[in-house]
Amino acid sequence: MKNNFLFIHKEKFLEFLKKLSSIYKVVVPQGEKDYIFEEFKADFCFNQYRPVTSLRQFFLPSVEKLNEYFDNSQNNKNSFCIVGVKNCDLYSLKIQNCIFLEDEIDTSYDYQYKNNFIISSDCISFKEVCFCVLLDIKPFPQNHFDLNLSLLNGGYLVEIGSEKGKKVIEENKDLFEKINQQSLKERETQRNKIIKDLSSHLEKQGIPKKELLYQLVKEGYENEIWQEEALRCVECGCCIMNCPTCHCFLLFDIKKNDKFIRARTWDGCQYKNFARAAGGANPLKFRMYRLRNRYIKKFEFFPDRYGLYACTGCGRCIEGCPAKIDLREIFKILKEKATIK
Repeated sequence: MKNNFLFIHKEKFLEFLKKLSSIYKVVVPQGEKDYIFEEFKADFCFNQYRPVTSLRQFFLPSVEKLNEYFDNSQNNKNSFCIVGVKNCDLYSLKIQNCIFLEDEIDTSYDYQYKNNFIISSDCISFKEVCFCVLLDIKPFPQNHFDLNLSLLNGGYLVEIGSEKGKKVIEENKDLFEKINQQSLKERETQRNKIIKDLSSHLEKQGIPKKELLYQLVKEGYENEIWQEEALRCVECGCCIMNCPTCHCFLLFDIKKNDKFIRARTWDGCQYKNFARAAGGANPLKFRMYRLRNRYIKKFEFFPDRYGLYACTGCGRCIEGCPAKIDLREIFKILKEKATIK
């Protein structure tokens, strides 16, 4: 087991990122409170919790030209090395893979999924809106990463999570050191603490348990909460644009000289014209329908189709909503009038 773990000092990790910059476009979290991804220059900030933006921007760009091909001979210059990814965002890849790799393979997504390099990291704190453990998602990575960082005194415990990660380590083995059993115990202690603290935080909020969410949405189809919350919604799209698991898109053509380029851009069910069909028919004509549809898709349709919730508990939809619509509060209200307890 120890063969998958190494140690790297903080200053040597910066050197490691510089070397990766010759292969990938390296992006790292920056900021003290609200972390954002920025291109690596000379410094790296170990983010305590997930960044403001999710992984989706790297695997599914907000505007993408689909009939442009990728040249694999360009030494991955089209790909990113994304540092500081948290487990809620890694888990989102399971949802996106269902859509873009399972039924049919989306060539663009498949390329990014195979060629991006992910250096994830453990959460050592959490935001008030975080609720990942409610969905049985750990606040530390377990899979879908190439390398993972756990913060230790003076540096990082590095776990190898893929053959791609193992190859990069071998190419830079002079920067890494062997670890001892004490380092693994320290990581285990940190991980147990963050689970305990976050679980205690959520217990005080009284949010319904994971097992109830499916039935609460199904049984609460006619609940007045949808209309009440819809009256506050300003249809800004913040919830769908910040969500790591949303995947709807709009296709359109761009004219360039005498040719047309097929492109796609992010779309979502909170927009009025999202479901409008030819002739003007719109099954999601009213705002309450659109708000409800988002919950149905994530907590009813997705479990029925793929066996998992299309939600990671990152809390970005709660944090970004100017109307303060809170998913946690909606579930608590649905539970009040539900037959299940």
